[in-house]
Amino acid sequence: MTSQCQPERARPTNHRAAGQTRPRVTVITPAYNVANYIGEAIDSVLGQSISDFEYLIIDDGSSDRTVDEILRRISEDSRARLITMNHAGASAARNAGIMQARGDFISFLDGDDRWHPTFLEKQLALLESLGPDVAAVFARARVMSESGRVYLLRWQRAGRYDFDDMLIRACPPRTGSSLLIRASAFSADRLFRDLKSAQDLDMWLRIQRDSGMPYFWGGNKYLLDIRVRPGAISRDHQARFAALESLIRDHSLDLRRYPRNLAYVRPSVFAYRSGADDVADRWALAVRQIGWRMLVLDSYGWRVLAWSSLTPRYRKLLRSASGVARSFVGCLVGAGGAVLR
Repeated sequence: MTSQCQPERARPTNHRAAGQTRPRVTVITPAYNVANYIGEAIDSVLGQSISDFEYLIIDDGSSDRTVDEILRRISEDSRARLITMNHAGASAARNAGIMQARGDFISFLDGDDRWHPTFLEKQLALLESLGPDVAAVFARARVMSESGRVYLLRWQRAGRYDFDDMLIRACPPRTGSSLLIRASAFSADRLFRDLKSAQDLDMWLRIQRDSGMPYFWGGNKYLLDIRVRPGAISRDHQARFAALESLIRDHSLDLRRYPRNLAYVRPSVFAYRSGADDVADRWALAVRQIGWRMLVLDSYGWRVLAWSSLTPRYRKLLRSASGVARSFVGCLVGAGGAVLR
């Protein structure tokens, strides 16, 4: 057990002994100061249409009522148990769950998201219908406000995704709560790394590259709701983009079907939207080296061309207009400033 994945200060403590029967699925929820939402997440797992699973809830050193809410919800369900650890971050919490998982499949649900009742049933049916070279399947998601009101659908194409698709399209699963993964995709040296950003994308890429199962598969059903709230949105854009740049630099070496610089297309758009023009301009310069013919065929490609052709003044005006529109929609759906871009 490496210190990166399970530091000594974060050694987990079991609050409930696991049963003897091997479950089909292990569900893992990392939870940190989500007392207002964790009950809804737990209920959505325990209310699944299939019951052959174990549920590991990893409290990552919460300082609010999260643990009390967890214990209250799982007190009469033997499938669920609480594991507590000192605060070490979401990656360490997920790894603590993986290392105790007994299921043939593993799925993650963040403590402020919720699954639809048939999430596990339909994900299992899809994954088991595919070949052994598919490591994971992921579902489409609806986006909800902090209050739980759905206001947006997140669409991605259905079908097979290889390593190039995963990196170039900037993590099509979009959220860790959307996947069902073969437990054999993980190993002692293939766990979540403690990165400042994009830990999920890094993990999925390493699974595709190293596990012998090079494909993920996108489903066509909306099976979960992800919550967008101010406290969950990173405001440290510079740190986020620095981590993302490092990830792209390392993983783009393994691209086979696309030029390396194409991996900067979507991050360039995200950086322009966030006002990080220095980072965005540097990435857009790399993107332009690909040539306009490939870029105009991609919806994000022409956005990079458009953003990079604007003066700083017009970029600022565009961001301001977008911010006003998002605030207006936020008022309508009760999401405040947390409306997803």
